[in-house]
Amino acid sequence: MIDGGLWHTDDPEVPSQRVFLQVRDVLYRGTSPFQEIAVIETVLFGRALVLNNVLQTAERDEFCYHEMLVHPVMIAHPAPRRVLIIGGGDGGALRRVLQHPVEQVTMVEIDQQVVEACRQHLWNIHRGAFDDPRVELRFEDGFAYVERRSATFDVIIVDGPDPLGPTPGMVLFSPDFYHGLADMLAPGGLVVQQTESPMLLPIQTAATHLHLREVLPIVRTYLTTVQSYDSFWSFTVASRDVDPAALDIETVAARLQERGIDDCQYYSPEIHWAAFRLPPFLRRFIEDSIALGRPADSHPLLPEAAARRATA
Repeated sequence: MIDGGLWHTDDPEVPSQRVFLQVRDVLYRGTSPFQEIAVIETVLFGRALVLNNVLQTAERDEFCYHEMLVHPVMIAHPAPRRVLIIGGGDGGALRRVLQHPVEQVTMVEIDQQVVEACRQHLWNIHRGAFDDPRVELRFEDGFAYVERRSATFDVIIVDGPDPLGPTPGMVLFSPDFYHGLADMLAPGGLVVQQTESPMLLPIQTAATHLHLREVLPIVRTYLTTVQSYDSFWSFTVASRDVDPAALDIETVAARLQERGIDDCQYYSPEIHWAAFRLPPFLRRFIEDSIALGRPADSHPLLPEAAARRATA
């Protein structure tokens, strides 16, 4: 909520932790058929998008999230031409995809009102990416689009909201959804999804890893740090035949140079390699979950974080 125009606090992922951000101004507030939308100006992180009272992205540290969602999977593919983005209404992921030698990007976002709010108020995040002629912008349900299996893609990026409460992004974490994604991958293709805080929502991180293992043989979870989320954050990437964790630093550097990508603030060849080397507690938690076939009970913040088990 925004308290007296001075502070914003997200609805908590776990009941015992809250983070407050000082607010200078509320730039936009509206309710779409799908969710509550706000764009706020914070003191520390600049302008930020808030959906259903949960901060989605902020302009001063969005690079920590969007660079790491997009570049590892795009660099892992030697020649990505056709890309699908599901969600990503702020345009930050789309902007990074367009830095690569793509021919067409299909972006499926359920909520046109989110895109319009971001077009108007969050230029520093999207930088006009919505208007690139390579982009096909479709306002429809991402799950329904995947159900139709209407095309194949070299890279699929799922940038949905947190699966908390009555969000339209809940279906983007369902097993049926992952079967559809696997069917839509072209040979050599990869799919990546944001998979929540491995500290505060570890059940979801593990559940997504397990769901993807049911449909694709190579599955890797990797990390970034996003200060406005007050946490490090996880992504999970999967493929039939490409292992992004196996790319060496020299190959990543060469592909970045070939594509003329030299403006990253977080991602680098060394970060690519390091992001897939998980801390021991998280590696053990994922290994235990794989062995059990369900999210394990070996996470250090359980049982508090297990309050969200039902969403997985």
